[in-house]
Amino acid sequence: MVEGGAVEPEGLTRRIRNASRLLFLREPDGKLVGVGALKHPRSGYRDRVFAKARATVPSDRYRVELGWVVVAKSHQGRGLSARIIGELLALAKNENVFATTRLDDRAMRFASAHGFKPNGNCYPSGRGYNLVLYLHNAAPQSTSAHEPTINYHLSSWLPEKQEKLKNSSWRFRNDLA
Repeated sequence: MVEGGAVEPEGLTRRIRNASRLLFLREPDGKLVGVGALKHPRSGYRDRVFAKARATVPSDRYRVELGWVVVAKSHQGRGLSARIIGELLALAKNENVFATTRLDDRAMRFASAHGFKPNGNCYPSGRGYNLVLYLHNAAPQSTSAHEPTINYHLSSWLPEKQEKLKNSSWRFRNDLA
């Protein structure tokens, strides 16, 4: 996440502990090639983000944040970000989800296929780039029957316990429920 520029290293351990779901994408040999998270940020953080973006809806309607979606450069261009986002949204069940990303970030282009829409205006991050707020309204997620199975392993870290998913494909839904 740090190498991919998704997060600053300061305070990372605390933020990881506070994530509700971490999803790791690994090659069959165990090499980590992608990651993403669902987080439940504090209301003060959500309020600041929605205020800076001049969002058209209140922040308390979006309590879950999608973030830290990063794929190794060697594996980019294969649709893996979109699949990570899809898996995380399935784990979010029927909750509204928000995300922020750089104005020029490719990751949220994939998210639009999962129902994310920009809201408000772009705003300065304080780190030299602009951010955009994206919102996803709760709705049942469907998986295309034509989606190819690829040979990657997913594992998910839960705050209350750690579990390894034994699946070798992307065709699982709610195994962690």
